[in-house]
Amino acid sequence: MNGIDRRTLMGGALLGGAGAAIGMPSIARAQSKQLKIATIALVNSPWHKALNRFKEVVEAESAGRYTVAVYTDGQLGDIAQLLSAMQLGTVDFSYFGLSSISFVRGGEAFNVLYVPYLFKNGEWGEKILNTDPELLGMFDKMATTAGVRVFGAWGQRSPRAIQSTRGPIVKPEDVKGLRLRIPAIPMLRATFDRLGAQSTPMGMLEIYSALSRGAVDGQDNGFDLSIPPRFHEAAKFWSATDHVNELVGFFASERLWKGLNETDREIFRKASKAAGEVTTQLTKELDTEAIDILKKAGCTYVVPDRDAFRKAVAGVEDELDGKMWPKGMVARLRTLQGA
Repeated sequence: MNGIDRRTLMGGALLGGAGAAIGMPSIARAQSKQLKIATIALVNSPWHKALNRFKEVVEAESAGRYTVAVYTDGQLGDIAQLLSAMQLGTVDFSYFGLSSISFVRGGEAFNVLYVPYLFKNGEWGEKILNTDPELLGMFDKMATTAGVRVFGAWGQRSPRAIQSTRGPIVKPEDVKGLRLRIPAIPMLRATFDRLGAQSTPMGMLEIYSALSRGAVDGQDNGFDLSIPPRFHEAAKFWSATDHVNELVGFFASERLWKGLNETDREIFRKASKAAGEVTTQLTKELDTEAIDILKKAGCTYVVPDRDAFRKAVAGVEDELDGKMWPKGMVARLRTLQGA
């Protein structure tokens, strides 16, 4: 019924036939506000299905006061463009890698989430990022300075790995000299500089072409953003370094968020958690299937010496500690996990 709760219509009829006769359904429809949520992920990917769940929960919990239009495939832009659009208020919500908030002014401290081997797994990441007072305070501060708010860190991503066109990577020395596409994030750049790679920042939508043309030798991502766009057609070697356990984040335009009452904010928080559960489930299924997908495509999948990688990048974050994020935060987050 176009997102209108049946009980609302029945209630209008019971209150008075005259009210129904003059168009109660039309009034209800007129009061419905449509919101846009966008992602860079492909249609039918885990993130897309998660956003469909977000839409279902929002529309049901708001009794049709809100409707949600879902945009996939980077239709409304790459990550940097979506962040800008939320700052302007032309896009209401987005869903992509949480740590990408470090792109915006005021979000630099969230480079900490790219410290290699920071979180033991996605479960620990979700637990800490949605409850730790210091991190929640950082999200609030960033919303004020950047105009973009994180209102849920839900959805466990595939661990980041190295995908290459130039042969299997089994030890840190194999990374030296590789031209690798990475996001334009200082902490990731520092990590790959330490390993001797030639880092090449570029957007997600450029990766397939760059790999195919030989403009780069590889890329840094997990199965969740590498298998659906079929990067394995161009880059045949996968090294499961698992160097970052990252989450997906729900982002909102602070212009929109400031205009919401607490009841409606709680609807969006509830929807984000429900959607994140879809992402986590489908991503884990994809992670299980991805190795077979790679092998059937003639790719080589290897598990490198992860301890050697941990040692090779140990302390790479020290130069940024106390400058880009609060001093001692990395040590504190590791202690919370019993590390």
